[in-house]
Amino acid sequence: MNTPMSTRAAKAKALYAIVSPDRFLRLDALARLLEELGDQADALGPARFDGDSTEAAVVLDEVRTPSLLGARRVVIVHDADDFISANRAVLERYCARPAECGTLILVCQSMPRTTRLYKIINECGEVRTLEALKKPQVVPWITARARSTHGKRMGPAAAELLREQLGDSPGVLDAELAKLATYAGDRAEIVAADVEAITGCHREENVFAVTDALMAGNVAAALGAWEQVLATDRAAPGRALGGLAWGVRRLLEARREWEAGGSLTDLSKRMFTSPDVLRRRLERVSTAKLETQQRDLLDADVAVKTGAATLESVIERFIVTHCAR
Repeated sequence: MNTPMSTRAAKAKALYAIVSPDRFLRLDALARLLEELGDQADALGPARFDGDSTEAAVVLDEVRTPSLLGARRVVIVHDADDFISANRAVLERYCARPAECGTLILVCQSMPRTTRLYKIINECGEVRTLEALKKPQVVPWITARARSTHGKRMGPAAAELLREQLGDSPGVLDAELAKLATYAGDRAEIVAADVEAITGCHREENVFAVTDALMAGNVAAALGAWEQVLATDRAAPGRALGGLAWGVRRLLEARREWEAGGSLTDLSKRMFTSPDVLRRRLERVSTAKLETQQRDLLDADVAVKTGAATLESVIERFIVTHCAR
C-alpha cells in the first residue's frame, strides 16, 4: 500500500480521493480520514451520495453550501467510478477551483495517475491509494492490524495460521481479528492456539457440515452448509472450493489413520470435535467414497479454473451426485 496516513491532518483539504480495488480498504481509509478531520468537519456529519445514482449538480451544490455551524461541509461520493466517468469535465472544473467551505471525498476503485482529474486532486488536495494486498503483504498486514486497530500483539506464526484458515481478504481477516481480540481478553497477545480455537473450529464446522449432509443424503442441508463455507471468503469463491477439498482430505486422512489403529481421542483433537462425533463421521463413510469425493472435487476445481464450468454448477453437481450415492 502506498500513501501512508498521518494520525492527524494539520488542516482539512478541499479535495480527497480514496482509491482501492478492495472495498474494505476503501471504507477503512475513509473512516480514518473522517477521524483525522475531527472537529474541522460539520458536527451534523458528512453528506453521503451513491455514485451510481446521484447527479454532479446535487453533489457540488451540497459541498458549496456553507455549514450553519461554521465548520467544513464534508460530502462523500461512494462507488464514484461511474460518477467520475459521467461527470469528468464538470469535476475537473470544480476541482481546479474548489469551494473553500467544504471538503469533497471521492471513493472509487480506480483513478489512473495519468488522468487530469488525478493530477488536479493530487495538487489541490490528496489522493490516497491503497493497493490490494499481495500474498507476501498479508501476514505483515495482519500483525500490524492486530496491533493498531485491536490493541493486541500477534506473531508471524499466528498471523500465518489465520491467513491459511481464512485466505487473503482484509475484511474477513479484520472481522476475525476482532473476535480473536475479544477471545484473548486481558492477554496482550493473540497466539496460534487462539486462532485454532476460534477460526479453525468455525471453518471445520462449516466444512464438515457439508460432508455430514452428504453422508445423510440431505441435498438441501448440504447446499445450505456450502453457503456457509462460501461465506468465509466471498471475494474469492475458489478458496471456498479449496476449503471443501481440504476438509474431505482431512477426513480421508483421519479415516486411514483410524483404520490403521490410530487413537480417536488424538484424531478428534486435531479435527476440532469430540471422539464420539468423529467416530460417527468415520463410520458413515468409507475410504473409497472419500477418495471419490476428493477426485471429483479436483476435477471440479480444474473445470472452474479453465472456464469449463461455473463454481455454482460444479458444486451443485457434486452435492447431488454424492448425496445420491
